[in-house]
Amino acid sequence: MESRGRYFMHCFLAGCFASSAGVSAKLISSSSLPTPFMSPYIRTGLCVTSLVICNILMWLNFTTAMQGMRTVTATSATTTVNFLISGLAGWVLFGEILSLSWCFGISLIIAGVILINSDQIEEKSKTE
Repeated sequence: MESRGRYFMHCFLAGCFASSAGVSAKLISSSSLPTPFMSPYIRTGLCVTSLVICNILMWLNFTTAMQGMRTVTATSATTTVNFLISGLAGWVLFGEILSLSWCFGISLIIAGVILINSDQIEEKSKTE
């Protein structure tokens, strides 16, 4: 059980780093964000560096997660975390509106992930 939790933690981290890479990419192209203490070139350089580092960390965690669980489980869990955190980051950092359709959509995604992985949960309960 401990190793399974470890691999889900890698899925969670991969999703977090993927959404952080998305935030970094949005900061590169966002002209509405003021940069009073640095030039736009320095901000762009920092954002590109952050984008690359976040993508490297995302892939390291994602491949580690896939070593210990089914590919579909790792992919769906990582994608769900990525969508959820990206939406919340857009709301908090960029003032984007989380509409009712977005909330309904993320609920469907979470339900789909549970449905996709339900056979693995049933299989595990039969073996115990």
